[in-house]
Amino acid sequence: MTDAFCDKYPLSGSHFLDICKEFLDQIEILEREHFESAGTMIGERLMEGEVVYAVGCGGHSYLPPMDMFCRAGALVPVSATIDVSTTTTTGGIRSVLLERVPGYMVALFKYFRIGKDDVVLIFNNVGVNPMTIDAALECKRLGAKSIGIAGSPWQRKLPYDHPIRHPSKKNLMDLVDLFIDDYNPVGDAVLKLEGFDVPISPISTITDGYIVRRIEIEAIKYMLSKGVRPPVWVSANLPDGDEKNQQYIDQYFDKVKLM
Repeated sequence: MTDAFCDKYPLSGSHFLDICKEFLDQIEILEREHFESAGTMIGERLMEGEVVYAVGCGGHSYLPPMDMFCRAGALVPVSATIDVSTTTTTGGIRSVLLERVPGYMVALFKYFRIGKDDVVLIFNNVGVNPMTIDAALECKRLGAKSIGIAGSPWQRKLPYDHPIRHPSKKNLMDLVDLFIDDYNPVGDAVLKLEGFDVPISPISTITDGYIVRRIEIEAIKYMLSKGVRPPVWVSANLPDGDEKNQQYIDQYFDKVKLM
């Protein structure tokens, strides 16, 4: 996807559904190989009996990790590094301020015991704030394998002296072992309405939700190709859901910190 695609947003006179379809089609075409690579990295780690970590780096960046965590039809051994203080549940402006604090994510990595050879998914639709860059740098320091999910337009276009940037001025896509681009346009909102001068309808929730599912699918397919049964939650709301899930609770309760 070229800058020309992202630069045309926000659009006037378009339907949000059409915009969503266009983004998802382009992501599927351009990021398919990266989905497969991410699936291989995750599948290999899970076949070692370990867990993978899904890191949300402030505000609404916690939505993708939460969607991967303890979710029916999704992988069981996912440890979401959810820190309530940096989500909007304790205050929207508070989350914005805390995601800009250098070193905060370093403490969270220590708390969740992320270490050498762990596979870590780092989510932030912008990809430059201190929590995000600290996550990527900690992966390098610890010897963990990193998968970054963010928008390249933000990283290329935000000035290096922008106040939301990490002190290093680095971009997530330049630090991680594998980068998956959600092509989030600068500003996130993709729709303009006649007579209203503020863009609406952020797209990152849609694109990152799709990316989460595609990564999971490829990880599950990879494990199946190796003759391994993937650990996947069934809905606890099914008549036998609790019974089917109990084996996974017993196996991973001590490995997934927030389970």
